[in-house]
Amino acid sequence: MVGGQLLPGRRLQGHLGVGRGRRGGCRRLDEGGGGGVLARLAENLFWAGRYIERAEDTARMVDVTYHTQLESPYGEVALAWQQLLEVLHLDAAYGAPIEPLSVMRFLVLDPHNPGSITASVARARENTRSVRELVSSELWEAVNELHLALGARDLARELEEQPYELFRTVSRMSMTIYGVASETMPRDEGWRFMALGRMLERAEMTCRLIDVRYAQLEAMSGPSQRLAAATGEAARGPDRTDFHHWIAVLKSASAFESYRRRYRSSMDPADVVEFLLLEPDLPRSVLFCLGAARHQLDTLRDGRSSRAARRLGRAAASLEFRDVAELFDVGLPSFLEGVQQEIAEVAESIADEFFHHQPSGALHAIAAG
Repeated sequence: MVGGQLLPGRRLQGHLGVGRGRRGGCRRLDEGGGGGVLARLAENLFWAGRYIERAEDTARMVDVTYHTQLESPYGEVALAWQQLLEVLHLDAAYGAPIEPLSVMRFLVLDPHNPGSITASVARARENTRSVRELVSSELWEAVNELHLALGARDLARELEEQPYELFRTVSRMSMTIYGVASETMPRDEGWRFMALGRMLERAEMTCRLIDVRYAQLEAMSGPSQRLAAATGEAARGPDRTDFHHWIAVLKSASAFESYRRRYRSSMDPADVVEFLLLEPDLPRSVLFCLGAARHQLDTLRDGRSSRAARRLGRAAASLEFRDVAELFDVGLPSFLEGVQQEIAEVAESIADEFFHHQPSGALHAIAAG
């Protein structure tokens, strides 16, 4: 480190956290001099992970919604797009009549939407560019290629003529970025902050997906639920006849094939909720993501306790020791709201403990949406 700056090509030096430094006199985030630089670089990597995950999730869910509408009754099309905006926490920002092509443009290329795919990719690129000395050249190239690929396409035309190819490109190139990062980056602090951001973003997105879709399906199937209760028939969740709706939920989380291998022909809503929330081996389940995030955070802090670690542990434990029947008994919507709040508080604590600030209002709004 020279003049408080990291030497190009060197690994991130020192322990990025509060407390005892590593051997050899390495600098910590809370020490003077270069500490602020380290905090800034760590934050950039954290947000690069979140933005890439956000772009991929948005592309996949828009793709699923687009194809679902082709098989849905006309009256359900607008509702499906409204729900997608709610999942992404962008319904208030959209503020226009629900029309499929208009919503797709808003979610993909609208320059005024900070949660659009193009905006997320641009922010991921900028964050990665600012830490090029800490990431592999292959990772930088993969992120930059996604940004350039979007810039070279006529996105408005593709959304009208062949949106599937566009969404597939974003999803495929985003997953390539994860693979390149996994295969070319050492498991140092930089890698861990990037993985931590990605896992928190993914956990929150899966929670929102279940929350919004479940609330809508529960409202639609209310009469059948009351009939089941009156006849003494067990009802674990919304009407089981909403087969295609639950397929869309699973596909939105890249979990449909995995679910079918586990449950075969069953499409019980309680099984879907259990799989997406509590399955420990599913990369996009909330339990898996929170466990992976906790591992990264514990490693960054050498296993020492902190407010962020305690909050993350509490969120993971709330899922780890529950079964799905208990979640329905206590009220799934309120439970999911509590988990999302815990995740938001974890992100705030990480910003306070590692980056030495609370997220600004604008930043937090983007994080939540």
